[in-house]
Amino acid sequence: MTRLLRACNDTYVRDEQGVWRYPWGDAVPGATDLTLSDLMAIDRGSGSYDLMEEFRPLNGAELRWLAGRRPELDQILVRRRGTRPPHAGDLIVGMHAPELHVLAMMTVSDVAQDAGVSKATIDSYRYRGYLPEPQVTCGRTPLWARPIVMRWLATRPGCGWRSDVYGPRAAGDETERTETEEQARAQVSRTAEAGARSGASTGART
Repeated sequence: MTRLLRACNDTYVRDEQGVWRYPWGDAVPGATDLTLSDLMAIDRGSGSYDLMEEFRPLNGAELRWLAGRRPELDQILVRRRGTRPPHAGDLIVGMHAPELHVLAMMTVSDVAQDAGVSKATIDSYRYRGYLPEPQVTCGRTPLWARPIVMRWLATRPGCGWRSDVYGPRAAGDETERTETEEQARAQVSRTAEAGARSGASTGART
């Protein structure tokens, strides 16, 4: 049985049919397998497989296969090329997709702008676990794929908490939300009472 493979902070999953999918199940548009030969074409100075370990760990069967042994291929994630036997360069590392192009990805500022909040609010969401993990981090800059952000905007806490998307609420969140609601109700009551007193006072003067 073909193993599942995850990529980009576990955002994407390659299923048993070789299709890359989002956490909510839809196929990722234009997604293709990123292989060891792709990496070696980028970094021609790399004569080993160390570069691949930065993308995902190799299992025992894959290590034995790269060493020249031939375990069962169903234990190895390789790109199939018709009837031709796979070689080391066909070992699958991760995923290519148009949404992962650097010009298409979103920074904290981009996410804040689309969400209509400040950068500080987005940073707070990240700290509290309300925002999906970034798909890539370049230096200290987190980057998100636009479809992930669009999905988050449609299901973020302000639109109703989604435990299947974000996980269970952190301890204390429900209490904090209840206290905030109570404060809002109290403010509305005070405003209404003040308005009633003002109206009564005006009536008395007339």
